[in-house]
Amino acid sequence: MYVSMTGFGSATLERGWGAATLELSSVNHRYQEIYVRLPRELSSWEPWFHQKLRGLYRRGKVQVRVEVMWSAALLAVSINREVLSGYYYELREVGNSLGAGREISIDALVNLPGVLDMQDRARLAVGDETEEMLTELLCLGAKAWNGMRSTEGGHLYAEVNEHLRALEDHMTAIGDMWEGAKDAAFAAMLARIRTALGASNMSLPDESRLAQEAAIIADRWDISEELARLRSHVAKFREAGSSQESVGRKLDFLVQEMNREVNTINSKAADPDIRWRAVEAKTALERIREQIQNLE
Repeated sequence: MYVSMTGFGSATLERGWGAATLELSSVNHRYQEIYVRLPRELSSWEPWFHQKLRGLYRRGKVQVRVEVMWSAALLAVSINREVLSGYYYELREVGNSLGAGREISIDALVNLPGVLDMQDRARLAVGDETEEMLTELLCLGAKAWNGMRSTEGGHLYAEVNEHLRALEDHMTAIGDMWEGAKDAAFAAMLARIRTALGASNMSLPDESRLAQEAAIIADRWDISEELARLRSHVAKFREAGSSQESVGRKLDFLVQEMNREVNTINSKAADPDIRWRAVEAKTALERIREQIQNLE
């Protein structure tokens, strides 16, 4: 199944304490990488996001961002008088003991931790429903994200199959040309051997022996096996693309193997038309490789 590594999804949930928005985006990457950005009030949930996301995909660079808009009731924080008084009397006592006693400004105290800190209040407001809320938010965001990745994967599938058909056309042409050229090439090689032996005044071997030696030499430029393996790789490529698994790595490996066979055909064949078709086949393979680099 073709699934792109590139995608985006978002979701928003509204509750009594406010609204939470999740954005999930991903780009191509060779391995699995996860980045999580959370508000202070939810920072302890970062490991939870890592664990959940690792099971949602296989490779790519994924970033999750959660933002919370707290309700007006939570934003309108009140002063914690007990905490403020504690700061005030302790600072006054320390100042007197150091002989630096002076009037302490209330404005300087309100920014100290706990006086106007709404972090604990926010946690209490979300309370026990935090995991339930984050799970629902992640499921909704992941659904939209996977939908976009599947749609993009469908486009890649169509593009790859177009280039794959071009590759098969070149393979068929090479096979047809080889069938017509191999007998002529074999006869031409026999003639060159006879000419070379005659020019050097060496005695010619009998025809059966000459044909046997020529066949051994011809095996080195015979491309029949390469064509057979190339057809097998293409069949495996199509089969892998129709499975329900993530296939990016497997297809990348098969393209490497196909490229190796085409290179061998190009180096073995002496016929200029076959060599040109091999170059065209390499071009089609390169276009396939570019597309499957985007697959998970």
